[in-house]
Amino acid sequence: MTEPLKKPSKDDVSRPREHGYKYKKKFYRSADVAQDYDFHRFGSEQRKKRDVRKWNTILAAIALTDGCESILDVPCGTGRFTGHLARRGHRVVGSDISIEMMGVARDKLGEIEGMHGYTQADAENMPFHDGAFDCVMSIRFMFHLDPAARVRVLREMRRVARRWLIIDYRHRYSLRYAKWKVLRALRLTDKPLERVSTAQLRQEFGDAGLTIRKVIPVARIFSDKWIVLAEAPGN
Repeated sequence: MTEPLKKPSKDDVSRPREHGYKYKKKFYRSADVAQDYDFHRFGSEQRKKRDVRKWNTILAAIALTDGCESILDVPCGTGRFTGHLARRGHRVVGSDISIEMMGVARDKLGEIEGMHGYTQADAENMPFHDGAFDCVMSIRFMFHLDPAARVRVLREMRRVARRWLIIDYRHRYSLRYAKWKVLRALRLTDKPLERVSTAQLRQEFGDAGLTIRKVIPVARIFSDKWIVLAEAPGN
C-alpha cells in the first residue's frame, strides 16, 4: 500500500528554501522543481479533494460573469486548472515565468480543444495588448508577493483583462492564521505568513483600479483562501 503523501519536507526538491518573491521567481524556473511540483502538492487524496473545492469555487465565480469566453491563466504553473477551463469551452492561454512549469503542463494536458498555447511572461509585464482577454485568472500566486508587488500585478492583469478578474487571495480569518499568530507570539516560528484582512483586500484592489464584485470563501474557517471576482471598469 502506498503511504499517504506528507507535506513537502525541507529535503523535497520543490519546497522553496527561502522566502520572498524575487527568490521564488528564480526558484520555480527549474526542471527538477517543475517535475516534482504536482506530486507533493496535489497527489494525495486529501489534496485532490482540496483541488475539487477550489475548482468548484472558481466555477461559482465564473457563473457570475458574462461574456467570459477567452481566459488568461497566469501563472498557469503545471496546468492545475488550465485544462479544466479549456474543457469547459473557454479559449485559454496559459502564461508563466517558468518555461519548465509550462512544459509539464503541456506534456500533462496534451492537445485539448480550446487551448491556445502557452506564453512565457512576468506577471508584472505581460506581452499582451490591452483588453486581450475577457478574463484573467490567477490561482496560488498572490500569497508569494508583498503588498506593493500584488498591486503592481493586479494593475497589469487589469490592463490585459477586457472586463473580469478571478484571483485567489489568502486571508486572516482562518484557524491556520490563528495558530500562526500564537506560535509567532510564543517565538516558536519565524516563518512569515502573508495574509490579508478585508480592509487590505479592498485597498489593494482599489489601488489597482478594480471593483470587487464578489468574495467567495473556498471553505469557511478551515480554509484561508478566497476566490475574488473583480471587474475592470472601462476596459
